[in-house]
Amino acid sequence: MVKLFQGDCQTVQSDVDTWIEVYKPQITAFQQSMLVMEHSIVILLTFLYESKSEIPKVEYKLEKPRK
Repeated sequence: MVKLFQGDCQTVQSDVDTWIEVYKPQITAFQQSMLVMEHSIVILLTFLYESKSEIPKVEYKLEKPRK
């Protein structure tokens, strides 16, 4: 899965920090690009990542029904 962030430097940094804090992805590759669009610079960050769950396995404990 690929995640793209686009915007000015402060916006991108804030979005990336929040995304990493919330989802805790396992990042496998990263690419950074800077583009000039008219009179502003746009930073484009591309992350290749695998999402991981904090709980590796969910287990349910069921009691036997009473007769």
